[in-house]
Amino acid sequence: MKTLKITFLLLALVSLVLAGCGGGGGGTGGSGGGAGTVVGRVLNVVTGGPISPVATVQVGSHTANTAAGDGSFSVAADTGATSLTVDSHGTFAVATFSIPTVSGTVDAGDLWIGPELVTLTGRVVSSVDNQPISGATVKFGGRTGVTNAQGIFTLANVAYSSATQTAFWGIAGSAVASNYFSTTFSAAPSVADNGVVTVADVVLTPLSDTTPPDPPANILGRVTPSADALGTIVTLKDHLGNVVRVFNVGSNGTYAFWVLPDSYTITYKNGALTASDQAVNLTATDQVVHVPDVALHG
Repeated sequence: MKTLKITFLLLALVSLVLAGCGGGGGGTGGSGGGAGTVVGRVLNVVTGGPISPVATVQVGSHTANTAAGDGSFSVAADTGATSLTVDSHGTFAVATFSIPTVSGTVDAGDLWIGPELVTLTGRVVSSVDNQPISGATVKFGGRTGVTNAQGIFTLANVAYSSATQTAFWGIAGSAVASNYFSTTFSAAPSVADNGVVTVADVVLTPLSDTTPPDPPANILGRVTPSADALGTIVTLKDHLGNVVRVFNVGSNGTYAFWVLPDSYTITYKNGALTASDQAVNLTATDQVVHVPDVALHG
């Protein structure tokens, strides 16, 4: 009889252990396939292209390598994850990025890494009265921040290279605030001073503007062929030749700008490849100009 009771007790204990290990599910364990997915690109701030050899992206215990061609990645992630690391295996230091809380598929965007880290700072203001906009979300190079009461944002650990700023100036930053059109911006022509890059004011147009742009841009175009488009630096200059915007083209080959009316010239460069300059005459903020496709050539 005593033996029977011990047997029942052992069976009960085994049942409890099995239930705890596999029955209930849930949690954010490390060894499974992950309940979500994080996608994005890892780019080299020195070259403007993917890391070579490829980098490894890790979210929790899940890892994936970047694609050699364009730096893209897709890595499994546990629900609730909020950060990832990028290991370039000695090319640069390991970098950690904050990402939107994982739930399903999350797009981390373009994550830039490089030989140096700087702090990027600037101010977001209204196009109506040049007053600062607080609470605006600013993104640049895979880093995100929010403006304070003075409209100032500060982004730490932004990838940078003192040797060349071409790709850095091609990073498309963005600013978003309630009741305003979103916009993109470039760090050009600013360079680091004691580890700090200060960019020109980022101007947002209110949704109530009587002549709003066609969201999210009023100059749009495409670089061909698609196999060579990735990493093309598209530079927009005003009628005086001043650099107004710079765009680093992604794998889809498209670029876009939101600017005020003026006569502009657009130039294209991707390493040794270039394309013919394009002239754009923008006469109103609500005018949308579709620039003819340009073809890169040696």
